[in-house]
Amino acid sequence: MATGTTTYEDVKNHSALEHVDTRDDGSTHDEKVQLEQKKTLSEIDVENKAAYKGDDSDGSVDWSWRNIVASIFLCMLYTGSQIILYFVGGSLQFIVPDLHAEATAVWLPVANTLAIAAVAPYTGYLQDLFGKRYIALFGALLICVGIILVGVCKDFGTAVAGMALAGAGAGIGELTGLAGISEIVPVKHRGYSIAALTAFVFVFTPYIFYCQLLGSPEFGVANWRWIAWISLIYNGITGIGLLVFYHPHNHTRAAGFSYGTILKKIDYVGGLLSIIGLTLFLVALQAGGYTHPWTSAYVLCCLLIGLALLAGWVVWEAKFAAYPMVPGALFKGQRIVALAYATAFVGGMFFYSALNFLPTTWADVYPNDPIQIGLKGLPPAISTTIGAIFFNAMLSTFPKNSREVLLTGAVIMTAFGGALATMTPDNPKTTVAIATMACFGLGGMIVPTASVALLVAPDALITTAAALSLSVRTVGGAIGYSIYFNVFVNKLTKYIPTYAAEYAVKAGLPLADAEVFVGTLLTEPTKIASVPGFSAQVLAAAQVGIRWAYADALHYVWYTSIPFGIAAIVCCLFLGSTAKYQTNRVAVAL
Repeated sequence: MATGTTTYEDVKNHSALEHVDTRDDGSTHDEKVQLEQKKTLSEIDVENKAAYKGDDSDGSVDWSWRNIVASIFLCMLYTGSQIILYFVGGSLQFIVPDLHAEATAVWLPVANTLAIAAVAPYTGYLQDLFGKRYIALFGALLICVGIILVGVCKDFGTAVAGMALAGAGAGIGELTGLAGISEIVPVKHRGYSIAALTAFVFVFTPYIFYCQLLGSPEFGVANWRWIAWISLIYNGITGIGLLVFYHPHNHTRAAGFSYGTILKKIDYVGGLLSIIGLTLFLVALQAGGYTHPWTSAYVLCCLLIGLALLAGWVVWEAKFAAYPMVPGALFKGQRIVALAYATAFVGGMFFYSALNFLPTTWADVYPNDPIQIGLKGLPPAISTTIGAIFFNAMLSTFPKNSREVLLTGAVIMTAFGGALATMTPDNPKTTVAIATMACFGLGGMIVPTASVALLVAPDALITTAAALSLSVRTVGGAIGYSIYFNVFVNKLTKYIPTYAAEYAVKAGLPLADAEVFVGTLLTEPTKIASVPGFSAQVLAAAQVGIRWAYADALHYVWYTSIPFGIAAIVCCLFLGSTAKYQTNRVAVAL
């Protein structure tokens, strides 16, 4: 029966008719097909001829109830990929004593982010080859398995394995949600669609508050393991929803090939070089100055071998790979994608510093009260999400001003991030207000930079573009955190004994007893009452001194963030307009 509605099959058949070659060059039909298939895999459709609807179409999308539900589950996949990382990061103070992981606790969130950064680029490449559905389902399964391991773990090793598995799944899930929701709407509306995607994070923005309620023994609500069960329920529902409703009609680069042929064409060498190289490099950055000295064989071997493998990967992709995982077509004819990645790199540096050092601020610069920690962390968390929603929407509202949109976010992040160096134990309200503004600007860096890349990238490489943005942000975060952490620790180890002694002596501790008092307070606090000169007043004063030590040490973290913020501003200044790319083209039909 004829209807007035153009279906996906109509478009596909019409596209096939347009590509019929009627020239008689003496080749057989099979030879022509093989040649066309080879060109399909090696030559990227930069003109987006296989799009569901073209640039000059009406841009309308069939929002049936089934498509709406599928889109909702895509958004949930994006959110579900992130929540276990946030929950574990916000619950470390409860996890550490339970698993006896005082010296190694940092590897729980690190294992997750390492897996995300390592897996994402290769996964994006595979999704552009094979399509998203089955890889997305596999990612959702990995997240659930990893979360279960975290929830049932009896030792630190199991927890780390769980976080790594969940991170591998998160690398798949986050980029699938980001690219998947972008390709089903007109390009000019991708900013709005990613804003809606980001809005799904809202319910989890008070994650620090949730962690304090669940983990603090005095509340008796549950225990820290409920962060895993809540994450599992959310991701389990998401996985089932995707299984039932998510059936995208992708125009994959490997369309028409048999699986055997495709498997022979995959860039295995590039995948191994990137995954192993990136993993070793990030392990070195996280271990250096924390669990191992920077000059240790462990750190130097990981660092140098990782860098060598990454350099080899770049050379392989540029010179030798027949079907590279990062095709040059992603950057061809414009500089927007490269500059968006550079900005995302710097945004990641600030993002991970905020993610790790703001909770430290609320817990160690100010009184360590669970409710107060949660309340102080709430405005910056909400502000980050609002910023991401706002700046993404602005990309579609003002298509000619993408540079100005990102520049505004970078300036706000840099100015207020640097202003956090004014924090003291006496100005909690001011510190929260400044952090809230800094995080609003940060929201304009962590997701909208990826959105800009997705506005410009060819449809055939949209998942690769999303994957690289995610990986670049994570690598930037790892490098930034390594720099900030070493600056912080060097200052803190110098300040704590000095400040504690100074404040204790002012409160009445005899100067002769100061060294023993401070040494006992920092190494064996349960024995502090037996130290000569001890009194409740002296102890309280020393604890105030420690808060000031944390505040002054953290000042240098925020000072260090300023030059990186300036680098982001410079990148934004050179960003071109995305207006000509923001058309009515719709890449894929659900």
